[in-house]
Amino acid sequence: MTELEIQLLRAYDAGKITRDILLEKFPTDLQSDLHYVAAAVRAAIQTTDAETIDRTILLIWLSGNPGAFTDLLNDLLIDPHHHRHQAIAKTLQDIKSPSTIPFVEKALATNFDYLFYTCSDSDAIAKWFSWILYEIGTPTAIKLMERYANNPNEGIQKEMRYRLVKVKNDHFKK
Repeated sequence: MTELEIQLLRAYDAGKITRDILLEKFPTDLQSDLHYVAAAVRAAIQTTDAETIDRTILLIWLSGNPGAFTDLLNDLLIDPHHHRHQAIAKTLQDIKSPSTIPFVEKALATNFDYLFYTCSDSDAIAKWFSWILYEIGTPTAIKLMERYANNPNEGIQKEMRYRLVKVKNDHFKK
């Protein structure tokens, strides 16, 4: 990534320039060159530098097509070297891809040790993951919620039980 690209992303992330200005000044058309976006994010991940990864992840949303990067977002969901897990979880919730289920399972198995930086309780973090599973809504997603509804971590258990009731009520209404 060039120094100009880095500076534009920093300015955008700091709220100093708008999305439109960034897209206009960015040397690559982020909305059509999805290969560039994927390559830049993969290169950032290899650095294991949180600031670099956090900044570069923005390219996924700036592309206007986050669904094209589900595989990268899945990997980033469990990657401990950045600080955009909540935004990634929300994006994956919106994408609703069953391919995300094994990554949610890996995240739940960690008891969120890698998310200590959020200073959030486990039930608040578990909510991100329960929403992903709820939105995916497949039998596999529901089975994972059922499994974690009996987890020793009370925050995870509470959130999964809550979301299971919602799934069953919503399913009953249909």
